[in-house]
Amino acid sequence: MTARWVKWTATGLVMAGAGLGMSGCATGAKTFTDPERARIDEYERAAEQILRSREIDGRPPAVRIGAEPDLVNAGRPTAYFTTRVGVQEIGRPGVIVVNRAALADDYIAQAVLSRELAHYVLRHADGRCQDRRLECEIEANSVSVELLMTGWELSYSDAVRLQYAYLKSVLLAVQRGDASGPGGSGDPCRELQEFATRFKASASCE
Repeated sequence: MTARWVKWTATGLVMAGAGLGMSGCATGAKTFTDPERARIDEYERAAEQILRSREIDGRPPAVRIGAEPDLVNAGRPTAYFTTRVGVQEIGRPGVIVVNRAALADDYIAQAVLSRELAHYVLRHADGRCQDRRLECEIEANSVSVELLMTGWELSYSDAVRLQYAYLKSVLLAVQRGDASGPGGSGDPCRELQEFATRFKASASCE
């Protein structure tokens, strides 16, 4: 893996890193550009490592670029996890459906995919989140830090900063009036504040 860096700025995190060049064949790879395919291949490797560490049998959820208008037209990277699989995903426990913005950068992909993988690891698709959607989003945000460390091998501080930066970007996009996309909790400020409290950081919704 190539060197990468993260740093704080007045408006959050600046993230940079060279593209990954891993080989492999991810589900739905025909729909991906070469950089997107590399990020999905890296996700596959990371997700398999995470499942092994948690003694979860089977393959991880696949990744698919969604065609739903509210996903495609969202003004920010967004995704959701579903247990509904298509023909190409037979044998997978579910699918992480993303828009192209979610795969536009190494760090964005890590933040988004680790968060949605957390929903699978936490078994949020079994109906337990139906009446506590916000709480489940907050829980997935927190667990994604552990998954970034286990699967993508980020340090604790980098994992926290990365997920904070993503949550902050969601909040700013919503404040700009960008489409929120499917599966959102509807309270990005609360998600950011709860995440900051959990990891002993300060957060502002301004």
